[in-house]
Amino acid sequence: MQAQSSIRILVLAVVLTVIVRALGLLLSPAAFQDDPDAYQAIATTIDSFGVFGLTSPAGEPRPIAFRPPLYPWLLSICISDGQLSGVAVGMLHVALSALTAMCAFLATRQFVAQIDRVGEGRIGEIAGLLVTGLIAIDPILFRQSSEVMTETLAATLATAVIWSWSKWTCGKASSDRRNAVTLGILLALAYLCRPTFLVWAVLLMIAVLLGRRGRRGVVSGLLVTAIVAIAVGGWTIRNQRLLGHPVWATTHGGYTLLLANNESFYRYLSEGQFGQAWDAGPFLNAYQHRYEGDPREADFWEQDWTGEPNYDGAGSEYEDDRLCYESAVATIKRQPGVFLWSTVVRVARLWSPFPHDVAGRSRIAVFAVGAFYILIAVAVVVAIVRHRRRLFAYQLLAIWLLVFALTGVHAVYWSNLRMRAPAMPALAMIAVMSMVRERQSVDQKVDQKDEH
Repeated sequence: MQAQSSIRILVLAVVLTVIVRALGLLLSPAAFQDDPDAYQAIATTIDSFGVFGLTSPAGEPRPIAFRPPLYPWLLSICISDGQLSGVAVGMLHVALSALTAMCAFLATRQFVAQIDRVGEGRIGEIAGLLVTGLIAIDPILFRQSSEVMTETLAATLATAVIWSWSKWTCGKASSDRRNAVTLGILLALAYLCRPTFLVWAVLLMIAVLLGRRGRRGVVSGLLVTAIVAIAVGGWTIRNQRLLGHPVWATTHGGYTLLLANNESFYRYLSEGQFGQAWDAGPFLNAYQHRYEGDPREADFWEQDWTGEPNYDGAGSEYEDDRLCYESAVATIKRQPGVFLWSTVVRVARLWSPFPHDVAGRSRIAVFAVGAFYILIAVAVVVAIVRHRRRLFAYQLLAIWLLVFALTGVHAVYWSNLRMRAPAMPALAMIAVMSMVRERQSVDQKVDQKDEH
């Protein structure tokens, strides 16, 4: 009877999520029109030539490692007659949202069982339903579900990893290996969606090895490590073979590091304008002319670059990435104090409740978004205060390591609200714990009395 009730509520949670996200897409006429990160272009090349790359103006495919492979590959399934189908992408994103809701519901119910031993069934179902509601209307996830970008897929995979972690930590010993294999596959997929997830994967692999003593922990840890290593090795070998360099992440990391650490942005921070949106125009203009000077030198960024950029001196994709890395590192070395301050600013922007109030953006929308995330933050704090022993237990370690990994990476690389999208379902799970009472079953109370 209880199982049937849980299934009904789970189905209700998934259906409501699908309705909310589908309505959001129907009310967004510009959904999937832009391709800011070239995922659509890569998907079209995959569909046309079977090559993960970009197509030249002459119609020749060129292999790249500029973006991670999983999302463009999924998008390529949505190509019809050489064009990306907005309907197909919408269905893909809605399906991913449904999977996120399902994994969040199941993980939340499992986590509630660690706190409320008396009403774990009914309370867990209510908490799971509330979590899926919060995820469905989350402003970042809601907005990104209409964009050709990785946030929707990344949120799904992160939530699936957390659900798998809850199964592994709370499951029976007989299912350890099966759960470890599932966890490893999901972490490998997450890495292939976003290389930054590899930091999270490494932390979780260490936790698997250290979390359970004896042979069980070692075997599970080795299984997870082997599966993730196969994914990293496969992508690296592919890049070595086609690009001539063992790129294990992407050739876009240098740019994102330079975007976060350049003379223009540092000047903006030094002048105390960090409460306003940074005008990246001067940086982008100079960046386009990076082959006409040496961007590793400070005076390059001080010049007034005008006219069309000259790319005659352009190197390979890999060499361009190295140039960006070296330019960013040179800026950091010149101004280590500003770099330290910039890490604080980037972390603050990553977790800020409010988006920047910029021209063309509704101020009402800005405050509405801020109010939503302030409520989530308050609920998280209340949950930590009420259940600090339970919430920082081993069973929920995947959530906190995800937050730690995202914060650490984006303290150095470029950050904004969008970058925290993968962690929002996890934080919603913590937030609903603020309304769960910590109670013990009769058997537990008897056990405690016997111990005394």
